Amino acid sequence: MKLIFDGECSFCNQLAHSLQNRSIQPIEIVSYHTLSEEELNKIHPQLTRDKCKGEVQIIQDGNRFPGFFGVRVLLWNVRLFRYFVWILYLPLFPFLGMFVMMILKKFKKSFV
Repeated sequence: MKLIFDGECSFCNQLAHSLQNRSIQPIEIVSYHTLSEEELNKIHPQLTRDKCKGEVQIIQDGNRFPGFFGVRVLLWNVRLFRYFVWILYLPLFPFLGMFVMMILKKFKKSFV
Protein backbone atom coordinates (compact mmCIF):
# COMPACT_ATOMS: atom_id res chain seq x y z
CA MET A 1 0.00 0.00 0.00
CA LYS A 2 1.25 3.45 -0.90
CA LEU A 3 0.09 6.74 0.63
CA ILE A 4 0.71 9.80 -1.54
CA PHE A 5 0.06 13.08 0.24
CA ASP A 6 1.21 16.67 0.69
CA GLY A 7 4.45 16.27 2.61
CA GLU A 8 4.76 19.99 3.32
CA CYS A 9 1.98 20.12 5.92
CA SER A 10 3.19 19.35 9.45
CA PHE A 11 -0.24 18.07 10.51
CA CYS A 12 -0.36 15.75 7.48
CA ASN A 13 3.19 14.50 8.18
CA GLN A 14 2.45 13.71 11.81
CA LEU A 15 -0.78 11.95 10.93
CA ALA A 16 0.79 9.91 8.12
CA HIS A 17 3.71 8.73 10.25
CA SER A 18 1.38 7.90 13.13
CA LEU A 19 -0.72 5.74 10.78
CA GLN A 20 2.43 4.13 9.42
CA ASN A 21 3.57 3.18 12.93
CA ARG A 22 0.18 1.66 13.75
CA SER A 23 -0.33 -0.18 10.47
CA ILE A 24 -0.53 -3.94 10.24
CA GLN A 25 0.87 -4.17 6.69
CA PRO A 26 3.69 -1.82 5.63
CA ILE A 27 2.62 1.54 4.21
CA GLU A 28 4.95 3.43 1.91
CA ILE A 29 4.50 7.15 2.51
CA VAL A 30 5.44 9.50 -0.34
CA SER A 31 5.11 13.25 -0.66
CA TYR A 32 3.87 14.14 -4.12
CA HIS A 33 6.26 17.12 -4.06
CA THR A 34 9.20 14.72 -4.39
CA LEU A 35 7.79 13.04 -7.51
CA SER A 36 7.72 14.20 -11.11
CA GLU A 37 4.64 13.85 -13.31
CA GLU A 38 6.27 10.79 -14.99
CA GLU A 39 7.01 9.11 -11.65
CA LEU A 40 3.42 9.62 -10.55
CA ASN A 41 2.23 8.13 -13.83
CA LYS A 42 4.40 5.04 -13.24
CA ILE A 43 2.80 4.55 -9.82
CA HIS A 44 -0.69 4.74 -11.32
CA PRO A 45 -1.77 5.94 -14.79
CA GLN A 46 -4.47 8.26 -13.38
CA LEU A 47 -2.14 10.09 -10.98
CA THR A 48 -1.20 13.69 -11.70
CA ARG A 49 0.28 16.43 -9.55
CA ASP A 50 -3.08 18.26 -9.66
CA LYS A 51 -4.94 15.22 -8.33
CA CYS A 52 -2.36 14.72 -5.60
CA LYS A 53 -2.50 18.41 -4.72
CA GLY A 54 -6.25 18.19 -4.34
CA GLU A 55 -6.47 15.17 -2.03
CA VAL A 56 -4.62 12.27 -0.48
CA GLN A 57 -4.18 9.23 -2.74
CA ILE A 58 -3.98 5.58 -1.68
CA ILE A 59 -2.64 3.02 -4.13
CA GLN A 60 -3.41 -0.58 -3.21
CA ASP A 61 -3.15 -3.61 -5.47
CA GLY A 62 -3.04 -1.38 -8.55
CA ASN A 63 -6.18 0.54 -7.57
CA ARG A 64 -6.28 4.26 -6.79
CA PHE A 65 -8.45 5.51 -3.95
CA PRO A 66 -8.65 9.32 -3.61
CA GLY A 67 -9.57 11.42 -0.58
CA PHE A 68 -12.13 10.00 1.83
CA PHE A 69 -12.28 6.71 -0.08
CA GLY A 70 -8.52 6.34 0.31
CA VAL A 71 -8.67 7.06 4.02
CA ARG A 72 -11.40 4.46 4.34
CA VAL A 73 -9.21 1.83 2.64
CA LEU A 74 -6.17 2.89 4.67
CA LEU A 75 -7.96 2.53 8.02
CA TRP A 76 -8.60 -1.20 7.38
CA ASN A 77 -4.84 -1.57 7.81
CA VAL A 78 -4.51 0.37 11.08
CA ARG A 79 -4.67 -1.33 14.46
CA LEU A 80 -7.78 -0.52 16.51
CA PHE A 81 -9.39 1.53 13.70
CA ARG A 82 -9.97 -1.60 11.64
CA TYR A 83 -12.69 -2.71 14.08
CA PHE A 84 -14.70 0.48 13.56
CA VAL A 85 -13.99 1.39 9.92
CA TRP A 86 -17.08 -0.50 8.72
CA ILE A 87 -19.08 2.49 10.00
CA LEU A 88 -17.60 4.57 7.16
CA TYR A 89 -19.38 2.27 4.66
CA LEU A 90 -22.86 3.01 6.01
CA PRO A 91 -25.23 5.07 3.84
CA LEU A 92 -24.58 8.82 3.84
CA PHE A 93 -21.17 8.47 5.53
CA PRO A 94 -19.29 9.04 2.26
CA PHE A 95 -20.98 12.44 1.94
CA LEU A 96 -20.07 13.34 5.51
CA GLY A 97 -16.52 12.05 4.98
CA MET A 98 -16.04 14.04 1.78
CA PHE A 99 -17.35 17.14 3.56
CA VAL A 100 -14.88 16.67 6.44
CA MET A 101 -12.02 16.16 3.97
CA MET A 102 -13.05 19.36 2.16
CA ILE A 103 -12.99 21.30 5.44
CA LEU A 104 -9.56 19.88 6.33
CA LYS A 105 -8.27 20.90 2.92
CA LYS A 106 -9.54 24.47 3.40
CA PHE A 107 -7.85 24.80 6.78
CA LYS A 108 -4.67 22.95 5.79
CA LYS A 109 -2.79 26.22 5.47
CA SER A 110 -3.27 26.87 9.18
CA PHE A 111 -1.60 23.52 9.99
CA VAL A 112 1.57 24.30 8.01
